[in-house]
Amino acid sequence: MKKTVSVLVAMAAGVAGVLASGAPAQAVDRQVLRPADLPRGADVRLPHLEGRTVVDGDVRVRVRGGDRVVLLGRSGAGYAVGVTARDDGRGSVRVVRPGAAARVVLKGVQVFEMRLSADGKHLTQAAGSTAKKTTVTVHRTSDGALVRQRTFPGSAQILDVGNDRMVIGSWTPNRTLSWNFATGTATTLVKRTGYAASIEADRLATFSRDPYDGGCSIVGRLAAPQTRLGRSCDERVTAFSPRGGRMATVGILSDGLGPTEVRLRRSNGRLVARYAARFFGAVVFESERALLLDTNGTKKAAVVRCTATRCVRASALRRTQTY
Repeated sequence: MKKTVSVLVAMAAGVAGVLASGAPAQAVDRQVLRPADLPRGADVRLPHLEGRTVVDGDVRVRVRGGDRVVLLGRSGAGYAVGVTARDDGRGSVRVVRPGAAARVVLKGVQVFEMRLSADGKHLTQAAGSTAKKTTVTVHRTSDGALVRQRTFPGSAQILDVGNDRMVIGSWTPNRTLSWNFATGTATTLVKRTGYAASIEADRLATFSRDPYDGGCSIVGRLAAPQTRLGRSCDERVTAFSPRGGRMATVGILSDGLGPTEVRLRRSNGRLVARYAARFFGAVVFESERALLLDTNGTKKAAVVRCTATRCVRASALRRTQTY
């Protein structure tokens, strides 16, 4: 299944803290992205939202109802979407497809916390999370039937979901788990809290401890999480490329509207490019070399596609939201 990016309506000199061991320092000019000044390139090639419409190549599917829509991904011949009209994000998950009525498969769930499995067959959620425990559920996308449910100690979040397993990052206890929801077997990968993972790319990013208390980011392989590919006390990973050859990073404590700078690095931590804007929203790899950045300038915003040497607009311009 292709990855999904939602078009949301609503990256200092040097390489201190480089996310690699022994990667040489290098000077890379920062590119300030102003969407209105960029040339128009090809449209986003991943399934995505344009307003309330799911767009996937030539396919267009309008999503009706609710105030906010989130695209979870492709499922069979259709698309799983979350729809909510509530401030707390609780709503329904539906499967929509061209020429057919939307089918509601789950109700009363936190739509912005739902994760779709890589094959599109399962909907997952870390629900009822407290400091002491988190209940993780797995439902069939086809009919919403509960497949598996398990409560894990600590405050946990789902980092990625494959066809039959998921990667879970947990605080108190600090650890990262692999849970095979087909068999119900859970395995501790490393006793550090995972915050980003890609099963497809065989990559895992963890915190040595709470980054607000001096914790650092450690990048490794899911298959061998004790082996470190890199470490940084200044940056954290926000996206891995499909084959794991590159990653996008932001300031380790970036928060609020979004980061003002995104850095593109190779898997060995070598800095490839630096992008800056008023703030960035979603950041996702469209391919192994192309990065999609939801870029917000002073007045105008757009999805921007960047490679190491060139950036173009991949969507129409829209007004930058003032929150």
